[in-house]
Amino acid sequence: MAQVTVPRWAPAAGRPFSRRAWPIEVFAVDDNSVQLAWRGSPRAGLRIEVGGGVAHPVASPQAELVVSVYRWRGAPPASGGDHYEQPGSGPGTGVERPEVRGKGGPGADVRARRDLAGLLHLSGTRVLDPAWPSGPGSVVIEGLSPATTYDIVASADGLPKFLAGRVTTVQPPEGRLLAQLAAVTDIHIGEKHFGIWGRIWDQAALRPGSSPYPVRALTAALAEAAAWGADLIVAKGDLTRIATSGELSTAGRILASSPVPVEAVLGNHDNALNVDMRAVLQASGIRLSWGPRALDLPGLRVVLVNTVHADPRYHSGHLPPAAGLEVAELAGEAPTPAMVVLHHPPEMHRYPTVYPPGIPFAESTALLEALAARKPDSLLSCGHRHRNRRYSHGPLVIAETGSTKDYPGVWAGYKVYETGLLQVVRRTSRPDVINWTETTRRAMNGQWGRWSPGRLGDRCFGVTWQ
Repeated sequence: MAQVTVPRWAPAAGRPFSRRAWPIEVFAVDDNSVQLAWRGSPRAGLRIEVGGGVAHPVASPQAELVVSVYRWRGAPPASGGDHYEQPGSGPGTGVERPEVRGKGGPGADVRARRDLAGLLHLSGTRVLDPAWPSGPGSVVIEGLSPATTYDIVASADGLPKFLAGRVTTVQPPEGRLLAQLAAVTDIHIGEKHFGIWGRIWDQAALRPGSSPYPVRALTAALAEAAAWGADLIVAKGDLTRIATSGELSTAGRILASSPVPVEAVLGNHDNALNVDMRAVLQASGIRLSWGPRALDLPGLRVVLVNTVHADPRYHSGHLPPAAGLEVAELAGEAPTPAMVVLHHPPEMHRYPTVYPPGIPFAESTALLEALAARKPDSLLSCGHRHRNRRYSHGPLVIAETGSTKDYPGVWAGYKVYETGLLQVVRRTSRPDVINWTETTRRAMNGQWGRWSPGRLGDRCFGVTWQ
């Protein structure tokens, strides 16, 4: 069975986290770096020290929450995605650009009108976290040592130095670092609002000339993953909202603009319409296949698995037993450990205990048993549920990673060593992205912000193959 190691962090004792002058938390840790994040901060003079590393993050504007009172009634326009790259009004979209009145600050009178089957009324803006004068942000501090505990010391103008917490970095697997790859998932190009009832709207997208939040989030995540050192980026499905040709074209164009190679699999949202998904994406240079396929990096075989079938009836996850055996064979043929990438996670129980459901239990069991027998040194990397979780099946490690475009708004990095690998899930830190993803924390009456991130050990861990 693979040996899993996890980082540790503990906030400093004292005032409750939500009432601190600067509520810093550790979001991501690997062997030599830590990402710190906060929902609000002092106004100026921000300084953070970890070990010998010092960062001076710039305070961001306060995040503003825009919530709809009524949603438009009727089906969304099928052609909306065809003009998605130009948000707002345009020939064939069936949607007028929202009218915005007032100064846009807290309590401003904001209205949006859609020429559809109903009326959308945006209730105005309010500051998401008024307890702090500035908004959300994050910073990465590098140059740390493995398996070492560090104090996190912070200060700001008018705020003397204080201990924000302590963090312990991960012990990496033994041997040389051979490769790095990254993953993004649940991108949902074409989405325009978030939440169970779609009530959370993007304040930035109401401004003329701005990009929709799924576009901003994906573009920033790709750039950050490439800067981190990824040799390859894998998109794990749900590239679009409803798979119109316009949404697929936009997703393909953005993925193809990545400075490093991109591979992709499809998700259930990419199979909603009778559009030739592969043809549209391949026109942008993004290669897809219905059957499992493999590619090799130094020290790791990556097996890409499609859990969405060409038949539009299969909207949820499915992996026929023959396909599961093929996945196990592809993984087992390689002399190296394997990383199996798929959109839908395997169901671990006969009856689904988590929504949305993944691959049916019988099909999941067939896959996991075959993979454990043929290639026990395997990690399964999944998406679909917009959350970060880690669990196991025998010797196999299974990791779900969260969406790029809603809280906490992440991408995943993998460091491949001679004897194992490290996973690190980081928040996308570009200000206009983290400002949006922080507002989506309030979905489900605030429960989304508690459920989606997972624990630090779900997001960041090391695996040593046995």
